[in-house]
Formats: sequence, C-alpha cells, structure tokens
Amino acid sequence: MEFIVAGAPRSANANARSRRRWRERVSRAARERLQEDAASLPADQDLAVLIIYFYQGETTLDVDNIAKSLLDGLKGVLFRDDRQVSELRVRKSRFSAGLSLTGASLYLLDAIERMSQTSSDFVYVRADPAPDHSRIP
Repeated sequence: MEFIVAGAPRSANANARSRRRWRERVSRAARERLQEDAASLPADQDLAVLIIYFYQGETTLDVDNIAKSLLDGLKGVLFRDDRQVSELRVRKSRFSAGLSLTGASLYLLDAIERMSQTSSDFVYVRADPAPDHSRIP
C-alpha cells in the first residue's frame, strides 16, 4: 500500500494544532488511497513502513522528527497501534522534474512528476507486511 501526502511534514516538535492538522491530512490521504487500492493490509498485521519526504529547495526538518506525527495519523487507518510497525525507514530527498529513481513504483514516479510541476513538497508512504526478522537487512 502506498500513498502521498501533499505538503511538508510536521515535526514532532511542531505546535499541537499544526501536528493535529498534519495527522488529519495523513489519515485522509491514506483512506482515499485505500478506497482506490483493493489490496489493503490487514489491520492486525505487523508492518514495515517507508517514509520519504521529497522537497525542493532547502529544509530544516530533521529526519528523526518526521515519522511520529505521520504514524499517529495512520492509527485506525492502516493499523490499530503504531506498535505494529516493526520496521521503519525514513528519508528526506531533494527532488526536481526528471529525477530518476531506481526501484520506484509508477505511482511514485507519477507523483514526483505532478508535484515537480507545481513545485510542491510531498511525503511518500509505503506500508508492506513486516519482513522476516530472522534476517538482518
């Protein structure tokens, strides 16, 4: 399951109102994508989550502050509790039109193209079943 959230993420250190609005935007984007994507994840399954903040220009966001508010917005949508996230990868990447990425889905490539045309930052989120924990990545 993958989706995008338009705009810059809100840090775990942002004010409460800003974090709440961000969580609501994340929830809405995930719900809309789940309605489009019939292959949803079971709500009781452990998950691996990838979060990539794509931005243009400069950013002051620390990568370790991006995940908390976003995961809070997914509670009750992708999972019951964020304790179900057993693997988390968070990245921030500068992007522009024509960016080439290896291993990117068509959905992500389309989002990059659309967002670069409007000069909009966005967050890409992908949730997959948890990996085999007997193997070290």
